[in-house]
Amino acid sequence: MSKRILGIAFACFAALSPAAAQDFKGKQVTIHVGFSPTTGIGYDTYARALASVLGRHLPGAPTVIVTNKPGGGSMTAANYIAQVAAKDGTELGHVGRGVAMDRLVFGQKSAARFDATQMQWIGSMNNEVSGFFISDVAPVKNLQEVLAGKAFVVGSAGASSDLHIFSIIMNSVFGANMKIISGYPGTNEILLSLERGEVDGLLGYSWSAARTGSAEMLRTGKLKNILQLGLRKHPELPDLPLVMDLVKGEEDRQVLELVFARQAMGRPFVAPPGTPPTIVATLRTGFRNAMKDPELIAFAKRLDLEIDFMGGEDVQALVERLHKFPEKVIERTQRITASGM
Repeated sequence: MSKRILGIAFACFAALSPAAAQDFKGKQVTIHVGFSPTTGIGYDTYARALASVLGRHLPGAPTVIVTNKPGGGSMTAANYIAQVAAKDGTELGHVGRGVAMDRLVFGQKSAARFDATQMQWIGSMNNEVSGFFISDVAPVKNLQEVLAGKAFVVGSAGASSDLHIFSIIMNSVFGANMKIISGYPGTNEILLSLERGEVDGLLGYSWSAARTGSAEMLRTGKLKNILQLGLRKHPELPDLPLVMDLVKGEEDRQVLELVFARQAMGRPFVAPPGTPPTIVATLRTGFRNAMKDPELIAFAKRLDLEIDFMGGEDVQALVERLHKFPEKVIERTQRITASGM
């Protein structure tokens, strides 16, 4: 066979092979954010930060844009990615950190219309750690009084919000005695209510946001963080207790892990189920490289935007591991969350 024929055959094979789909030249990648635009640090901020550099780390240097698809705590965007979005790498979702565990935590009450283990997790820009915050005039003064069952009031953004779920878990697993006032639009409104003395605290306020957004209240002692909520401690808080260290029984530990694992994948990006493996691998590699981009790092530094990324393979492994937990653990978690809805 002549070299010319061999060359033509190779070119045809390359064009038909799955690897060819990795080239994004001339394409546009859209990141659908499951939340509204924000003027502070939030999911929209993270998505736009990634979009500004991701294109240069994908083959063919595609244009990357951000659209907002809010609703249902980002479940609208997640369901879109699962059921409608193109499976060629040109549509990604930036969804809430609890989306992957929603069915495990809420069971039939979940609005998720997908199997989270079949979604293709591209990576998370931050490994979040939240806090358990109380005011300086709260009836409880420390974690010991909370665990002893002293009564006080906390604010919540709604029955499916992290703030609500985390509070229910503390009541159920640790015997805390918190009255939960729900219905606040978000964390900022709860903080205003706390300053007015209407609530005594809140759970699930990310430390990465609190250290900047509530810096003055923390400095003056009007707001105090008494417990870290996540799977691991934040590097800035080495001496503050971690919720995972408070339990001894394996079943309790697994219940907590089902709930607080969302912190580890705090700012996740996801592609549709059925996306070809070669495209998923390309997106994950591009994501990892984008996290090390000097422009992204400089942008994050200017905004005090915390970047502690988790690779897509690690996010995928975490999601799949949680879905293999014993049925009795999953059922107990669902009973706990249902009790506060």
